[in-house]
Amino acid sequence: MCGVLNGMHKVGWSQVPVLAIETNGAHSLASAIKADQLVTLPGISSIARCLGAVRVCERSFQWTKEHNVISHVIEDAEAVDACLKFLDDHKFLVMPACGAALAALYGNSLKELQEKKRLHDVKTVLVVVCGGQGVSFQQLLDLKSQFNV
Repeated sequence: MCGVLNGMHKVGWSQVPVLAIETNGAHSLASAIKADQLVTLPGISSIARCLGAVRVCERSFQWTKEHNVISHVIEDAEAVDACLKFLDDHKFLVMPACGAALAALYGNSLKELQEKKRLHDVKTVLVVVCGGQGVSFQQLLDLKSQFNV
């Protein structure tokens, strides 16, 4: 997030909101924002472990005070569902941590944030998609079954 925001500010996109979507159980940024201070989660209980941190870095937390960072927490099932839909649409395998970001497009996150007036109507959404080296198609199918998606 820090790198994305640094780049956005360098090119003059300081007014463009950033959605920071985390899965429940790996939601250290959302927890820090809610407490208005850095907090440490007891552990990562989400399946989206590869990008999870029990404590968000200080600079990421500071960005939430300097930029319109919209924190949103989803469930693991939503991340898995987004991974499978992205695979079907683009033939590209991604891990559930990336599925969290994709859930903004494939799930109800954007609509929900707009209904709650946390996000205005948007015409264009950019999602940073990271790789799927740490997950297999079979693992995603197993997660699909586990979460009933």
